[in-house]
Amino acid sequence: MNYAQLLFPDFSLILCGYLVCRYTSLNRTVWEQVETLVYFLFFPVLLFHSIVKSPLDLGAVSSLIGAGLAMGLTGIALAYSLPYWPWLGQYIPQREHAASAQVAFRFNSFIGLALADRLAGPRGLLLIAVLIGVCIPLVNVGAVWPMARHGQRGFLRELVRNPLIIGIASGLAANLLGFTLPVWLEPAVSRIGAASLALGLMAAGAGIQLGALGRAKTLTVSVLTIR
Repeated sequence: MNYAQLLFPDFSLILCGYLVCRYTSLNRTVWEQVETLVYFLFFPVLLFHSIVKSPLDLGAVSSLIGAGLAMGLTGIALAYSLPYWPWLGQYIPQREHAASAQVAFRFNSFIGLALADRLAGPRGLLLIAVLIGVCIPLVNVGAVWPMARHGQRGFLRELVRNPLIIGIASGLAANLLGFTLPVWLEPAVSRIGAASLALGLMAAGAGIQLGALGRAKTLTVSVLTIR
């Protein structure tokens, strides 16, 4: 299988989003609204549909869930330990590290879903949806816990209201209860899912800020290496 050729369409959309945002009137303000639409509506529908339309054996995906949680915990531990590494910590500013550590372990769901769909089809979408469901709470805790421990109650409330988690949780519940989408609704839901992947990739490209990589080079290389 030629993976470069297989993944070229997805990375072309990322590049297209970057170029459109930088060199046309469809600037960052426009893409912020697109990203909001995808995040709060299109992606939850895609995740729900991906889980509902395929039988799910939680026992069979338990090893994947365990691997995802282990990788997440490892990334969090490595990211926050950077200032204490010999010969490296002295080159990492504390303030920039506190703001940038989460880059090492937070993932882009837009890109992950698109790649899973391209590489493994509907089964890949189902597996990545389950992985996102268990990893989003973990990486969110890792991102905000050191800075906002006193705000734990507010954080938990926001986590429960996360649209991706709502889409995944409702999809898992519907799957386990044997719910299936009506035939007449399938085409519309499928089109929303397809649109979410294309718009999500373009929004990811529009959000790229290459100029920020020049600041704190040692920290940048470190967190990207962990990622």
